[in-house]
Amino acid sequence: MNILHPPFVHFVVALPLIALFSQFTYVITKDKAYSKAALRIIAFAFLASFFSVISGVSDAQKILENHTIIQDGIDILNNHKIFGFIIMAILLATSLSKWFAVSKNSSFLENLSLILIIISLAVSLYQGRSGGTLVYKYSAGIDSKVIIQRVNDQTKGFDK
Repeated sequence: MNILHPPFVHFVVALPLIALFSQFTYVITKDKAYSKAALRIIAFAFLASFFSVISGVSDAQKILENHTIIQDGIDILNNHKIFGFIIMAILLATSLSKWFAVSKNSSFLENLSLILIIISLAVSLYQGRSGGTLVYKYSAGIDSKVIIQRVNDQTKGFDK
């Protein structure tokens, strides 16, 4: 099974953290270069979230069609899909507020951007945990042949 989603989601989790460090550095030093860097980083996180959602919807369809998920995980998969769109919207709002903060040279918008970056990071980490649960607890996206092989390998020790 060709899964495209995982490479993109790692950027969605990591980039808001880097943007947060850049924004904190701007708050401390008032050097606009850090504010502009945070804008570019969070905008790239939004772009990565767009590709994450597109690839996630495609991969979720493959997972459901091939039944490579334990039944209990389907509800979590559906919630994960919806929350992906929410994260994309939060990152868009964060990118826009950060862009206006840089354009208008507004300290209020810079502070609002800091709060939105923190929210973006928190929801991305929550979503990452949800995705990890899907893979490691419910076997989402893991080929059924691999699962059967692992079960067989584990039960060989019990036959003796």
